[in-house]
Order: sequence, then structure tokens, then C-alpha cells
Amino acid sequence: MSGHDDRTPEETRMLNALTAGPEPPPGLEDAVVARLAAGGLLARGQRTARLRALAAAAGLALFALGIAVGARRAPAPGPPAVAGMPRYVLLLYDAPDERELTAPEMAVRVAEYRDWAIGLRRAGSDISGEKLAPQPLDLGAANAPAGPLPLGGYFVFSAKDPAAAAEVARSCPHLRHGGRAALRPIEET
Repeated sequence: MSGHDDRTPEETRMLNALTAGPEPPPGLEDAVVARLAAGGLLARGQRTARLRALAAAAGLALFALGIAVGARRAPAPGPPAVAGMPRYVLLLYDAPDERELTAPEMAVRVAEYRDWAIGLRRAGSDISGEKLAPQPLDLGAANAPAGPLPLGGYFVFSAKDPAAAAEVARSCPHLRHGGRAALRPIEET
């Protein structure tokens, strides 16, 4: 389709005649612009510059307002809850060799976990997680260790039921590297 199918034959003939006809006389454009300006239909000079500056200021104000509204409506950190689906936390306890990994080896391992989570996300899961610092903050008497293995990271995700959550947990690369994991349902509060 040429995009001109909605023209009548008369419109097509007239347009072709315009393109084939003589050039407009010199000064015609200036005369039309002067008449439009005199009638208040076309702004000229300083007034045009003021209108452009006002339009630019209005555009910037709307842009800033959009950013402010977007910041106020930013979602809470962590994965969004999928309606009707329970949420779970998968706690990852360090593998015995975890402390012996070099920085490049650790980067490869973290990338493996990230790729695993991205694969789950692409399959429709809402999953997020973090690697934790090796040492917890000292809270004095309230700082009770979780067990003999340090907690190294976690993932939070939704699953349709405990069996589906266990399947996600078993697929985590952490278990292939000798790490231990605990799966806990998150109670609604």
C-alpha cells in the first residue's frame, strides 16, 4: 500500500498539478507570514522566544514532577508478592570451602547464583536475594549465632505451594557447592 489510498481521484489530480506547476512567486511566503502575524495567528521575534522559554520551563517542571511522583510510588525492596501465592525465604549457609575461595572464584560463584535467579525470574518467579557480609554486626548479648555454619546469603521468592518451593530450593547452585540451605515460609503480617 502506498498510504495514499484514501485520496479521491480529484485530490490526487490536484496534488499532481501543484507539484508539476510553476514555482510560487518570490515574496509570497513573506506576505503570508506577515498576514498571519498581523492577524495574531503567528508569533514573531521576542514573543516567540518567550513562548519557547515558557514551554521549556513547563516541560522541565513536568519532568521533575514525574520523577517526584515516581520516587514516591517506588516499590518496596524485595520481590513483589504474587497474588495468592505464599512467600518463602531460602537461607544459604556457607559451604566449608567458602572462605578459601579467591576473589575471582567468588565472583564466578556469585554470577552462577545470579544467573540461576535470572532464569527463575524469566520463568515467571518473583525472586530476589543478597550475599551477606562474612561477619555479622556485634549486637552484644542479642547477637546469638544461628549455628556452626555462617549465614552467607538468602533468596526470597513466591511459590504456589511448599512442594514447588522445595523444588526451587533444590535447584539452587549453593547445594552443588557443598553449602547448606534452610527453606522457611514467610508468614503474612
